Amino acid sequence: MAEELFATQGIEAVSLREIARAGGQKNVAAMQYHFGDRQGLFSAILEYRMSRIELLRQELLAASDERGDGNTLPSLISCLVLPFVEHVRNEGERSHYIEFLARLQVSHPEFVAQENAGKPWQANVLEISRRLQVLAGSDSISSIYQRQRMMGACLIHSVAEFERGLRSGHYSTDGLDAFTDNLVDALCGIISAPYR
Repeated sequence: MAEELFATQGIEAVSLREIARAGGQKNVAAMQYHFGDRQGLFSAILEYRMSRIELLRQELLAASDERGDGNTLPSLISCLVLPFVEHVRNEGERSHYIEFLARLQVSHPEFVAQENAGKPWQANVLEISRRLQVLAGSDSISSIYQRQRMMGACLIHSVAEFERGLRSGHYSTDGLDAFTDNLVDALCGIISAPYR
């Protein structure tokens, strides 16, 4: 319920009281006891969703390594994209997590960075990042870092837009494969564009 409210109304627009009420909870204190505050709730949502998303990412990376293409740009980008896309595919019109994540990244970027630091769900993302740095071939670590940040923002916001489109009827899961191919190609372009 909290994820949906944050996604559809905005991170700052929703109080714990409103979340409790929407969830049929009369006692806001119980919610505050369990999560502490809004950031505690954000953390719980991230941990719940990202731990599941990361399991698929780990499987995809292992499978690409077994095939021998684990160090190619399209394969690495696919390992980043597919877990989020599969979440949307599995949840369908009920999906709100990616939009929640996109809004959280915009409104609380420091929190998201801090919350992700050292978490188990970041292990494969960090490995993919390391491999992308090797592929980039740029001497400028700051340029590589900027490209990866751009790619991450484009990934999350693009999937969030598709997620919204599913709920509004603008998109259907039938178009998810073509969307995924286009997104992987676009993100490969961000990384592979010549450095100046």
